Amino acid sequence: MEYYYFTGPDGSGKSTYIRLLEELLNERGLKTHYLWIRSPKIFSKPLMLYCRIMGYTKYKYINNVKYGIHEFYRSKFVSYVFPVVQLIDFNIRNFLNNRKIKKLKNINVIIYDRQALDTLADLMVGTLRFDLHKRFIGKKLIKTLPKGIKPIVLDVDEDIIRKRKLDTLHDDNLATKIKVYNILQKDLKLIAINNNNNNLA
Repeated sequence: MEYYYFTGPDGSGKSTYIRLLEELLNERGLKTHYLWIRSPKIFSKPLMLYCRIMGYTKYKYINNVKYGIHEFYRSKFVSYVFPVVQLIDFNIRNFLNNRKIKKLKNINVIIYDRQALDTLADLMVGTLRFDLHKRFIGKKLIKTLPKGIKPIVLDVDEDIIRKRKLDTLHDDNLATKIKVYNILQKDLKLIAINNNNNNLA
């Protein structure tokens, strides 16, 4: 079985690339299965509630679009504990996904929309720990990726994303998200596709 994984900030064109890849693979007689896993909230729910009460997590509505801002970096406790709990939650969700994959029949290719690197990116943005991928938690998350997986980072400029995807228009963290994905792409030597000139979103 082969694995493909598209990653990158919201609005970078992942959904469209996945659709095109599925069409191409299906034309070649290969059967595909789509999976999405990002930042599951299981044991981290109480901590998320704590962050909401303390003001480390905020939500705002602009033009009926909900924007969430996680400022975990404001608390040393949260910025170190939350990644640990998220690792536990991700491993649980990943385990359940892997059991589901084993039950699939006649599937040649698994295509991930979101996976471990996106959970890692979310943690890096929320804690502003831009070296988290080099730390114990980050390395453990990276190791959860299936063997032989082909992560592909879609790279798009901030102003283009905001024009393409309206629900990113007032995302205060978009620039930081793009920075984090660039760091992961370079440090982990991932395949990158520049999607600035394609009308994909």
